[in-house]
Amino acid sequence: MSVKKSGLGRGLGALINNESMEAFENKVNDHGELIHEIDINLIMPNKNQPRKNFDHEKIISLSESIEDHGLMQPIVLKSKGGLYEIIAGERRWRACKHLGLKKVPSIIKDVDESTIAQLALIENLQREDLNAIEEAMAYSRLIDEYQITQEKMSKIAGKSRVYITNTMRLLKLDDYIQAAIAEKVITSGHGRALLGLDNEKKRRKAYDLVLADELSVRATEELIKNYDKHFKSVESKAKPIRDAELVSIEEDLSVYVGTKVSIKEKNGRGKIVIDFYNEEDLSRILDLIK
Repeated sequence: MSVKKSGLGRGLGALINNESMEAFENKVNDHGELIHEIDINLIMPNKNQPRKNFDHEKIISLSESIEDHGLMQPIVLKSKGGLYEIIAGERRWRACKHLGLKKVPSIIKDVDESTIAQLALIENLQREDLNAIEEAMAYSRLIDEYQITQEKMSKIAGKSRVYITNTMRLLKLDDYIQAAIAEKVITSGHGRALLGLDNEKKRRKAYDLVLADELSVRATEELIKNYDKHFKSVESKAKPIRDAELVSIEEDLSVYVGTKVSIKEKNGRGKIVIDFYNEEDLSRILDLIK
């Protein structure tokens, strides 16, 4: 952790011995902020944390780094009724808990709920830790709960207004498609393409095909653009649905003669095909017919 070596003034230095001065300076960061050692059990996660899923393996890897090199950057907290809510640094806090540390170097800030939410979003965006759905939910919540305009949101997040609008549109997708994006089964580009279809039934058919054929975003866009033509062609190649009455008659005849019976019918005309497997089987069927 970097140590601040200036800014205290000669008057203060004359009043404090060198050992005490060094101990004090070691608790101050480069921005002049005092670093506190906070009981890890008094720290609670930020309820507005946009990131919902924490990779366990990455937490373990981070904890190993902290064990070897120490916590290089304090977490940022807000005092809240005898406890402390995390503003930034939840991954570091989780890694410290994994290590079994009793106290965590922390900076205490007095900020409002809107600022906490904004800082939590910015921290995750800077590390690119959020999946597209978490990012969209964070933008939506900040805009709805704190009346932040999309223009201001673009400045906070360092993203274009068009990017934020397109990302938030992903929340209009069906839950299973949102889950697929969050789990990186498909990309946000696939999701935006699927938004081009106006109902869930069509989106489901297209989504299933995207997965089955492992379509790229470009291929998905082409599929959506030519949806009716593509699926009409597929359906025309499918086998026609057979009349339920004919199927029932086939089954009854098959039971009666003890072998497979097929009925071929078109426009009220057709034929009955009875399978046999040897001469004895043929004789048995002929006796039944006679």
